[in-house]
Amino acid sequence: MSYVEQSLGDNETVHSIAAYPTGRFALAWMVLIAGLVGGLAATLYEHTLIGGLFALCAVAAFCWILYRPWTTEIAVTNLRLIYKRGFFQRRANDLQLSSIEEVRLRQSFWGRIFNFGHVELYGTGVADLKLPAINDPVAFQKSIQEALGADKQEAELPGQLVMPSAKAS
Repeated sequence: MSYVEQSLGDNETVHSIAAYPTGRFALAWMVLIAGLVGGLAATLYEHTLIGGLFALCAVAAFCWILYRPWTTEIAVTNLRLIYKRGFFQRRANDLQLSSIEEVRLRQSFWGRIFNFGHVELYGTGVADLKLPAINDPVAFQKSIQEALGADKQEAELPGQLVMPSAKAS
């Protein structure tokens, strides 16, 4: 079970989940395949130790490149933004939507071509939160803005008191 699923409240639903750019996964697979092919070639020419080192380095590089995508979760719910990193040491930032003032998008030329970029969040009374490069940052920014709009509309309903529902025993 993911951290996002574990940390959801009773009336909380997930709007969007961000993913790392696919280029990172492609790079990891290219490194792994190249290293294994190099190891196989060295083994065929009777350099077994070098072939084994090639294969071991390829697997280590593959895991190193994909460690962050495997251990990072970024999600927007109807109440907050969740950003969790780490496997052995967990670091989680939960940013309430009501405290977000500004959502910025940073996308380079190559980011526009391959549809990846960074989303930065600025708020009141909280530290700025800069997310790593993610796939489709425009859609993720839109999801944050929609969740912010829904949160503000719910808070501004005249004559209605919004109370959390009690759990049934």
